[in-house]
Amino acid sequence: MSASLAQSYSVLTNRSLHSLNSLKLESVAEEYVHITSADQLVEATNYSGPLHFLGGGSNLLLLPRVRGRMLHIGIRGVTITRESKDKYLVRVGAGENWHQFVLHTLRQGIGGLENLALIPGNVGGAPYQNIGAYGRELAELIHSVEVFDLINKKSRVLSNEACQFSYRNSVFRATGTPQLVITHVNFLLGGVPLMAEYRDVRDSLSAYSEEEVDHDLIAETVISIRERKLPDLEKYPNVGSFFKNPTLTKQEYDHLRAKIEIVGYSQGVNVRVPAARLIDAQKWKGKQVGNVLVWHRQPLVLVNCGGASATEFISVAERISDDVEQHYGIRLLLEPVVMGSDN
Repeated sequence: MSASLAQSYSVLTNRSLHSLNSLKLESVAEEYVHITSADQLVEATNYSGPLHFLGGGSNLLLLPRVRGRMLHIGIRGVTITRESKDKYLVRVGAGENWHQFVLHTLRQGIGGLENLALIPGNVGGAPYQNIGAYGRELAELIHSVEVFDLINKKSRVLSNEACQFSYRNSVFRATGTPQLVITHVNFLLGGVPLMAEYRDVRDSLSAYSEEEVDHDLIAETVISIRERKLPDLEKYPNVGSFFKNPTLTKQEYDHLRAKIEIVGYSQGVNVRVPAARLIDAQKWKGKQVGNVLVWHRQPLVLVNCGGASATEFISVAERISDDVEQHYGIRLLLEPVVMGSDN
C-alpha cells in the first residue's frame, strides 16, 4: 500500500526489506520512502515517529520489524572539478554505488580510491563507517561531507576534521541515534601516492617493476584478491567483515604475542591486530552453525546459507567473540549495525 506525499514520491507501508540488505534477512519496514533529492529528505523527515536510514544495505543486521519510517537514500550524481594540475574535487551523491564510483574515477584518470575497490554498498555508507582496505582509509581522501541535520532541520557541510574519523567510526555513527544524514560526499583525489605496501597487494605485484605499478593495476590487484578471498554476494549473502580488528596498547599487544604468533599494524601509540587470525586460531573457519557459515577463506565473513535471522547471526558472533575473549582476553566488536526489533 502507498500514500502520496509532496514532491511526487510515495510512502509505502509494510515494505519488505529482504532485497535491500546484503544478508537477505527477512524484515519489514512499517513505512518506507525512497529519497532521490535533498528536498525530498527535508519533507520526509517531517515525521513524528522513529526515523531510520538505509543506503546500500551492506552493513546492516536487520531484525524482523522496523517501526517508524525507513528512508532509503538514493541521491545520485557525480561532479568532477579540476582544482589544480593533478587535484580534483569530486562531489558524489550518497546513493551512488561505491564500487562503480571507484571505477568511474579511475576511468577519468583520477587515482586515490583504487585500494577501496569492490567494497559493497553505496557512497553514503563509506564515511559513516570510514571504510578502509589494503592500507588505505577513506578519511585520507575526504574533503568534506554534506548532511541534513535532523535536529536543526538544516543542511550543513562538515569538514574532514568535523567528521571525527577514526577506525571504522565517524561522527555519523558515534551518536548511536541518527542526527546527521549524509546526502553528498566531496573527495579530494588525484596526486595521491600509491599504496602497495599491504602484504597481499605487495605479494601480488612482486612480478611487476616499480614503473609498471599504477592506480589501475592496484585496483585490478585488489579486485582479484577480494574475489579470491571473499564470497560472491549474489550466491552467498554477507556483510563483508563481521568483526572489527581490535586496537590494543603496545603492552596488550606484547601480552597477546606471548600467546599467539600475530602481526600488528602501528596506529599511533597503539597497535591494530587482525581479528581473522584470532578467529582462525580457534578453528572457526569453515564451521557452520544452523544457517550461518563462517567463510572458509576469510573467517571475518559470516554467510547466510538460507533462512538465517539476525538473531542467529548475533548468536554465532557472540559465540566466536566469547571464544576469542576466553583464550586471548580480547573482545571482538561487531562491524555491522543492528536495526529494528523482534516484533
